[in-house]
Amino acid sequence: MNLLANLFRTAWARLAQRQQSGRVPLRLPERAEDPDGLDALSAETLMTTGLECLHAGDLIGAARFFRALIGRTPESPGAHLNLGVALLRQKRYEEAIQHFVLAMHYRPHSAEVRFQFGLAQFKLERFDDAIESFRKAIEIKPEYADAHCNLGYALFKHLEQLDEAEAHLRRALELDPEKVEAQTNLAIVLDHRGETDSALEMYDRILRSHPDDNEVRLNRALIWLARGDYARGWPEYEARNALRLQRDFRLPAWDGTTLDGRTILVNAEQGLGDEIMFASCLPEVIEQAGHCVIECHRNLEKLFQRSFRDATVYGSLQTDPEPRWFDHAPKIDCRIGIGSLPLHFRRARADFPSHAGYLRADPARRDYWRTRLDELGGGPKIGISWRGGAKTTRRRARSIPLEQWTSILALPGMHFVSLQYGECRDELEAVQNASRVPIHQWPEAIENYDETAALVTALDLVVSVQTAVIHLGGALGRPVWVLVSSRPEWRYHETGESLPWYPSVRLIRQSVAGDWRPVLDEVRRRLKQWPE
Repeated sequence: MNLLANLFRTAWARLAQRQQSGRVPLRLPERAEDPDGLDALSAETLMTTGLECLHAGDLIGAARFFRALIGRTPESPGAHLNLGVALLRQKRYEEAIQHFVLAMHYRPHSAEVRFQFGLAQFKLERFDDAIESFRKAIEIKPEYADAHCNLGYALFKHLEQLDEAEAHLRRALELDPEKVEAQTNLAIVLDHRGETDSALEMYDRILRSHPDDNEVRLNRALIWLARGDYARGWPEYEARNALRLQRDFRLPAWDGTTLDGRTILVNAEQGLGDEIMFASCLPEVIEQAGHCVIECHRNLEKLFQRSFRDATVYGSLQTDPEPRWFDHAPKIDCRIGIGSLPLHFRRARADFPSHAGYLRADPARRDYWRTRLDELGGGPKIGISWRGGAKTTRRRARSIPLEQWTSILALPGMHFVSLQYGECRDELEAVQNASRVPIHQWPEAIENYDETAALVTALDLVVSVQTAVIHLGGALGRPVWVLVSSRPEWRYHETGESLPWYPSVRLIRQSVAGDWRPVLDEVRRRLKQWPE
């Protein structure tokens, strides 16, 4: 039995299970139980009306008509396809996939079914499967612009295959020159190729005809910020707020006017590393405001409370639409997201203050870890992290397999400590068994971020790929070496060995995408001479 047949059997089995539970009726109810009268409609009317609902954005209504049609004609590929599309747009991806599989069984040579199947797989981060589906759609219909566009983006996002990604995106534009999504994706690829002038030209072109395209505005802002053009970058960086669901704090936004005698809320946004980086602006906010209330990720709560003692600090999760602390907070006059602080405080390179660290680890825990590290013997104690990002944030480009670090780990007289977040026991055991080089690991120090801060403060040096621990080390004022990919995120700038955010951080840049050997060789060379 082939793969599609197996998927078909599985999809029908799951659908039957849902039908038996009463959640997806196969047959229409009797007229007395059907006040809308769907059972009186013809199959053609059910399809037509479902499509009208789908096009109008009434996804629940569309799904109801298509389910009714499937109850009437369970082997209708169109009904399964359109129901899958309605479910996909409702972000019910697993259910959508079941119906796409059924549609493929009844219509195996439909490019549209394969394409929609790929979209659902991509949303579930099954990138290899999505790429295969988009390729199949193009094989069936070579002139399918949407499939070329999405395949190009997936090849870039998941595999960093820029050449093939660019080829498919340019083909999409040949087929549909006005396709904004393809223009945007091509500009993203050009940016990551280092062709930032061409990317900016394309973004400018898009914005001339689509001035309210906030994704394009944000992408353009990131290029400017990577170049250190803060005056142009930060205002456009505000476009990010239109691209995500905003929490309603029922407070006016701070517009940069005087804060004298007023209480301001600085609310959390983005990831841990971003919160730590933007927190470098908090001392200035605290100094200017009558009082400052800081919301941060709950993993940072203790660290921020200790570091910003003149502020009121609450930890929470950004997924909480109305944080529990809000009703108990002091009376607040205005609000700003932490990522918007640089718009007011970092408009030029000269606005970045020199500092020896603005975060403070727990002194007692720092001393505890110094004692633990001293027990390892003499020589430098160096923290390492080798894997950064997630599937959706360029993990492939931001990670260096631990086995490639062996020439560094074998340096005599040095002790290496894992700062790697997430499950990494198998990687550590494999490298230690192969090289007989010990890498010390204390999971209790990684699971608790305040404890991580204490350990980082006790270490002599941190050497890491692009991950949150470098922001932590830099904000604590500790020496950090960052191994930076050839086209890093905007935070690391296009060139240079230093960062304006953290005076104690040094960058070691990759010259050729995917080739980490020269970077690791340079780390080894510097460690052999360190400290000097």
